[in-house]
Amino acid sequence: MFFFGANLETDAFYVAFRIPNLFRRLLAEGTLSTTIVPFFTELHLSNNNNFFKKIRNDIFTIIFVILFFTTLIFYFFSKQIVFLFAFGFDQQTNEIASQLLRNMSPFLFLISLSALNMGLLNSIKKFNAPAFSPVMLNLGIILTLIISYVFFSIDIFLLSYAVLFGALLQYVFQLPFVLKNNLGYFFNYKNVINERTTTIIVVLIPQIFGLAIYNLNILINTQFASFMEKGSVTYLYLAERLLEFPLGIFAVSIATTTLPVFANLHLGNKLKEFGQLINNRIKFLLFLSMPCAVAFIFLGTTICSILYSRGEFTNSDAILTSKALFAYSIGLVFVAGIRVVTVAFYAMKDTKTPVRLAGINLLINCFLCYFLGFFLNLGFFGLALASSISAIILFLLLIIKLKEHLNEINLLDITKYLFIVLVVSIFSIMFSSWIIDFVMKDYLDSRSSISFILIVSLSILTYLSLAKIAGLKELRMIFK
Repeated sequence: MFFFGANLETDAFYVAFRIPNLFRRLLAEGTLSTTIVPFFTELHLSNNNNFFKKIRNDIFTIIFVILFFTTLIFYFFSKQIVFLFAFGFDQQTNEIASQLLRNMSPFLFLISLSALNMGLLNSIKKFNAPAFSPVMLNLGIILTLIISYVFFSIDIFLLSYAVLFGALLQYVFQLPFVLKNNLGYFFNYKNVINERTTTIIVVLIPQIFGLAIYNLNILINTQFASFMEKGSVTYLYLAERLLEFPLGIFAVSIATTTLPVFANLHLGNKLKEFGQLINNRIKFLLFLSMPCAVAFIFLGTTICSILYSRGEFTNSDAILTSKALFAYSIGLVFVAGIRVVTVAFYAMKDTKTPVRLAGINLLINCFLCYFLGFFLNLGFFGLALASSISAIILFLLLIIKLKEHLNEINLLDITKYLFIVLVVSIFSIMFSSWIIDFVMKDYLDSRSSISFILIVSLSILTYLSLAKIAGLKELRMIFK
């Protein structure tokens, strides 16, 4: 944001970047690193290494072909694809977004292969390398921008090449861990479509459609935002990126590490333990994510100012971004909960239920975007709020449906726990803000970086102390 601010160029970039990102969530995060894990886990436990290797080769060959043609489509039909995602753009913005999409077309290819590596490593309970590898993506982007800024010139198109370099860095980083654990793969031209790969594909296809419906919410938001004031797409994207921090650290990590356990319990027909584990994981996720949601709501303006307000990105832009962050934060814990509940369905190899419920949720989100964004004239704030309300509804639909399979899921207990951590989180933030403001008001600005760090540090200490006093067992799980 220091280099580009919030304008038509950044709107064009974030739309162009959303497109391969959307397909990444369909083909990569949604299937190769999560849904496919139970199959890889089952093959690994069978101790038939030759058969496991053949299936790895078959899956790699299939996804390579799919990704190759998808990349070509992104490259040669970039203008038409951008139009589908943001037909409110004027001709200049559309041209810039189209060129950026062409530049980033191999991104999906690289990031999906990285997701395959993540799925393989997760299936044998090797979580450290997959969890750290996205850092390499961000590191590659940051290094490219800094080096170019210092030694060369910089423009919005350079950012697209930085994204590619980061994706390549992420994939290369994972390869030694894949090879070290004897999980390598290569092309296979014989009997690629067989009984086992067909079984996997039959399960994955509904999942892809389900994620397509779920991620169409992003498309709907982007379409609506493209008709709004310049910078709206950027404000929404930057707010989403902040939400991805707790979601990536807590929701994705918990869902990813729990999926093999879910799969093993389901394979062993241990349904009681399965249901109890879902209760525990949801409550643990609430324990971790609720303080983040409350912090974003109460400290959002300060956070956005500290992170974004510099260079071409003005303080006014930071305030507008914080409004989007406020609306998104209302649904943060439910978006996180959706991740865990959904992988429980995947472990049971039930991908149809999430598809059907996501389809219903899509219609609800579309209506809410129009009603809040345009009818009530809330603008991009209304679009973010629509996403939060939709997430709450989808989580409730999923958890109620899951309870029909697993009676051990205790909805009342989860609701009570949500209320407890909400109250504790609000008190921790408010108490810490008051203390720091009272003690340091003559020395620090209330919105300075140091003041913010002190508030967050004291809030964490207060939250953990109150959790200890309240006897919340999830506190002990942090150290396990």
